[in-house]
Amino acid sequence: MSVPHKRVRSGPRLGITAIVASTVLATLTASSAQKPAKLIVVPTVSPTPVITPSQVALPSPSPTPTIPTVPSLTFSTYNVAKPTNTEVPAWNKRRLAIGRTINESNADIVAVQEATALWVVVDGKRIRHWNDLQDLVKPGGYSSAQIQSNTCSTASHCIHSAHILFKTKTVKQLMLPNGLPSAGQGVLGDIVPGLRYAPKREFSWAYLQGLNGTGTFLAISVHLNNETNPAGKADRAKVGAALTKWAKALNKKSDLVGTPMVLMGDFNSFEAREPRGMAYQLQKAGWTDSFDAAPDDLKFNFKAYTTSYTKSNMSGWPKKPIMSKNPVRIDYIMYRGKGLRADVYAVALNLKKDGSFDNNYRGSDHIMVQSVIYFENAPSLTAKTP
Repeated sequence: MSVPHKRVRSGPRLGITAIVASTVLATLTASSAQKPAKLIVVPTVSPTPVITPSQVALPSPSPTPTIPTVPSLTFSTYNVAKPTNTEVPAWNKRRLAIGRTINESNADIVAVQEATALWVVVDGKRIRHWNDLQDLVKPGGYSSAQIQSNTCSTASHCIHSAHILFKTKTVKQLMLPNGLPSAGQGVLGDIVPGLRYAPKREFSWAYLQGLNGTGTFLAISVHLNNETNPAGKADRAKVGAALTKWAKALNKKSDLVGTPMVLMGDFNSFEAREPRGMAYQLQKAGWTDSFDAAPDDLKFNFKAYTTSYTKSNMSGWPKKPIMSKNPVRIDYIMYRGKGLRADVYAVALNLKKDGSFDNNYRGSDHIMVQSVIYFENAPSLTAKTP
């Protein structure tokens, strides 16, 4: 599903006054006894004098004022389900659906989770799961961020999972001076030392720019532990409370203090179960949930669970999506920084007429989440006129 473009709300219609020019027809009626006509001499009219521009300076019409367009980008987050997940079909049976979902999403940036370093077999050849996903999205014009700093190496036994893709026709990776890295991978333990669960689980970050003039922003993809016990919940809340400090320090180290940030990922946390969980901690630190920011008429499929599990349904492959007035949302797009504003929120469902999933687009036990974010403080809008 492509995120619909923002509808433009028109102002009140302006009445148009029609001016009707009346034509007066004078009809001269000759008398029945006409006198012989006399010769009428018509005086010669002097031609209209030609006035050259040097004689009269005519005012030039004022140009129509140009209203600058606020640049925007479409962000997506998508947990693609690791190939060892037994609650969904085998990777080979759903990989094309995942590629199709991303390539047809109209997203500029896609944060993916559970794109692993595990081996899969495709067309008789062994390939890393994450590498296969990158191949699948090349036809859509997507490239992965070029990693220049990595604390999540193979030697550290990381749980490779979170990555960032972007459309090269609309977004580019920033190149920082002095050899500073503009994209990297780390582990959750880098953000919060001492986590009990998933301290080696990977996250990714990249400094990107929209080619439409958004300016630089920091994109982050995260994947949190899925433990439901008190310690697991506490770990997620700790990451939420510490992430802002980590991101600010990265901005400072990169000489990009004040750079806006967009966080995408699978938090494995939702408000009803964890009212003071990860999302709550981030909001305390000034982050905005795109679900809350988008107006109701620009929310699409927002009653859908972003994952396919409930207490009564532990299958990751139900016939129809789960709907609720208070849906379980564990996949988030949040942002922080001056001038950022979300105007569209969507759960990217592709359904048949009977409301069941279209498996040509279902490739995971998660559903892609999308949001259109505007950059109201973009350099193209704030630059001073010389």
